[in-house]
Amino acid sequence: MNLYSRRTFLKNGIKATFFIAFLSPFRQLFASSKNETKFPSWTELVEYARWCPNVHNLQPHKIKIISETEADLYYDPSRLLPVGDPNAIFVTVAMGIFVEHLSISAASYDMKVEIAEVYNPITTSATVETLFAKLKLIPTLEEEELDKELITKRRTSRLHYDGKPLKQGTLDKIKKQAEKFEHDFFSSSDKELVDFVEELNQQTLFEDLESKPARDELDHLFRYTEEEAETKKDGLWAKCMGFSGSLMKSVFIHHERWEKGLRKKILKNYYKSSFKGTTTICWFGGKFNNTNDWLNAGRMLARNWLLITKENAYIHPFGSLITNSGAYKKINEKFTQPKEDKKIWMIFRAGYSKEPTRSFRLSTEEIIIK
Repeated sequence: MNLYSRRTFLKNGIKATFFIAFLSPFRQLFASSKNETKFPSWTELVEYARWCPNVHNLQPHKIKIISETEADLYYDPSRLLPVGDPNAIFVTVAMGIFVEHLSISAASYDMKVEIAEVYNPITTSATVETLFAKLKLIPTLEEEELDKELITKRRTSRLHYDGKPLKQGTLDKIKKQAEKFEHDFFSSSDKELVDFVEELNQQTLFEDLESKPARDELDHLFRYTEEEAETKKDGLWAKCMGFSGSLMKSVFIHHERWEKGLRKKILKNYYKSSFKGTTTICWFGGKFNNTNDWLNAGRMLARNWLLITKENAYIHPFGSLITNSGAYKKINEKFTQPKEDKKIWMIFRAGYSKEPTRSFRLSTEEIIIK
């Protein structure tokens, strides 16, 4: 090697050494950010998701933590509805809602929760806590438009509404969100249709109450006093339902007193008056034939309910209009139908009211399986 080459070699070597030394801290920084991904704890996610809406506030969901990124989703068969939901369709919808709330809660960490595998459909014949699905926590680049604090703000409002129809901008957002899940969304503020729904809902309630098995199942779920609601932390608290606890208890325990005559008329009018101010009726239509369809419907409903909450509005679902075969037939004769092989599966009133009472929930510790 000649003198010039040696000088060039040494000069370049010094430059390279300096360059490597200069970049070293930055390389460690990049490596650190790449390898030290911060995951939220499943406990933190459940702390939010436990406030999700579910059938009659039964809260059948259970979580078993497997690892930092995996958890198993179970259901508690003692929290199902063998009479009201014998095929566990709407409980499965509620599972989809719960999972979507977990995912929304994870978004602040740039994460989302996905259902990696569904094992077997939920069944009311189960006798022990049963594994339903595997959940995974994974990174995402998708921007979440729904803040997790909306989960604790959300309510079901059975109060009087203020008479104003749901804003058109809100209706447009619901429609757009539903389409992402291949669901159709419809709404109407036509007074004739609103009156039809209120009347049919009233008739259906009293028809359902004539069934002793259905009445006994609901009686088991009602919490007639605040002490009972706070102690059990589940079910249908009278205060959230907008009724006197003593009146509700009399209707269920001494149903024969309310089956006819003046008392029946008074009860019907009292119930119908609770819908005062309703001016917007909404409904969803989508594929609704199997477990995957029901989970998809739940995820869609979860997001739209929070979107409605974000718009400072409330909803009140009319579940019996779907589960009662006679009412459902009348609904399909009257309502605009979704496209193709989709079916109407959710009907609710929407609007603006005072902030309703929030029902109690099981604690995070009660939901997580040790």
